[in-house]
Amino acid sequence: MHSDPDNAVRQTDFDALSSRLSCYLKGYSPEDTYILDIVPLLMYYQLLGTESEFRKFALARSLKTQFFNLFPVTHTTVKGLINLDKNAVRSKINKFTPLKSPMINRGTYLRTKAISDHIDAFMNSHSEDPLVQIVSLGAGNDTRPFNLLPRHHNLQYFELDMEQTTRLKALTILSSPTLSEPVGATPLTEQQLPSNAGQVLSFPSSLNTPNYHLLPCDLRLLREGTSLSDIKELSHLEASVPTLIVSECCICYLSQTDSNNLIQFWSNNLKSDAQLLIYEPLGGPEEGANNKYGHVMIRNLICRGIEMPTLMEYGTIDRQKARFEQLIPRSTVWCRDMKWVYENQITQPEIERISQLELLDEMEELNLINSHYCLIVVKW
Repeated sequence: MHSDPDNAVRQTDFDALSSRLSCYLKGYSPEDTYILDIVPLLMYYQLLGTESEFRKFALARSLKTQFFNLFPVTHTTVKGLINLDKNAVRSKINKFTPLKSPMINRGTYLRTKAISDHIDAFMNSHSEDPLVQIVSLGAGNDTRPFNLLPRHHNLQYFELDMEQTTRLKALTILSSPTLSEPVGATPLTEQQLPSNAGQVLSFPSSLNTPNYHLLPCDLRLLREGTSLSDIKELSHLEASVPTLIVSECCICYLSQTDSNNLIQFWSNNLKSDAQLLIYEPLGGPEEGANNKYGHVMIRNLICRGIEMPTLMEYGTIDRQKARFEQLIPRSTVWCRDMKWVYENQITQPEIERISQLELLDEMEELNLINSHYCLIVVKW
C-alpha cells in the first residue's frame, strides 16, 4: 500500500534516468555525457538522506539493480563519486551487456531526441533575441541544462519539481565541479557537504544562478487566475520574452482539473511568442479494440500506486488537439504520435546508426508502443 502517491510519481524520474543511462551506454545518445556524473551522486544522496537503516538497505539493493550494478553506492564517499572512473564504467558495457531492453532503449531514444530537436529549433529561431526562457515542468534529473546553457548565453533555464526532487538535484550539482560549472554555480567544499540524513533533509531545495533556476514548486498551485507575481518561486520569470514550456510525461500525472488549470496558467501569463512542448501517453479511444493498451497501462500503474487521470480522457491525437484548441483558443496546435515522428522526423542516416547498436526484431511492437505516445506543440 502506498501512503504517499506523490512519492510514487517522483520515483518514475529514477526509472526515466535509468533508461537514459542505458541509452547513453549503448551508444544511442553519446552527447548525454553528464549522466555518468549525476547518477552516482543522486544515488548517494538518496541513500544518505534515508534515516531508517532498514529502508536504506532495501533502497540500496533497489538502486543498484535499477542502475545495473555499475556504481559502488554503499561504501563510498562523495569525493569518490566525483572522481569516479567513467572509462571504467563504460568499459563494463559492450553490445551484448544486458541493460534495458532494445525496445525501451529505442523508445527512450526517440522521446529524448524528439524533444531535444524541438528545443534546439526553438533556440536557433531565437538566437538573436537578448533573452529566451525554457521552463521544464516536473524536470526531475534531466541533464539538458548542462548541455544547453554553455551553448546559449541568452538562455534562462528553469526547472520546476517537488521539493524532495529539487533538493537532491541541488545537492548533486553543488557536489560536482563538472555539474556546477555549466549552470554557473559554485561547488561546495568537501567540508560544506552533508554527512548525515538530517543535513541532507535540511539542505536548501532551490538553486539560483544568473542563468539557471532549480525551484521547488507544486504544479497544482499554478492555476487559472493566478499570476506569476503570486508565485514567489517564479519571480525570475519574465512574461514578455520568448518562452518554451516543456512537459515530458509530467501533466499526465495531474488530475484533469489541475492539468487544465496549469495549461491556462501559462497561456494567461505568457503574453506572446510562447510555446508548450508536451510528451504524453495516449490510452486510445474508450470504445473499440484500440483501447487495450491504455487499460493495460492503467493496471500496471495502479500496481505501483500511480494514476494517470487523463490517459483515456485525451487518449487520441484528435482529443489531445481539441483539448489545447479549447483551452488556448488563440493558439495553433500540432500533435503527432511518436510512430509518425520516427518515420518523418528521424533522418535515414540516424535510423541506420541506431539500428546498428543492437538487434531489435519486434518492429511491429515498437510501432504499436510509439503510436500510444505523442508529441504536442502549442504556439500562441
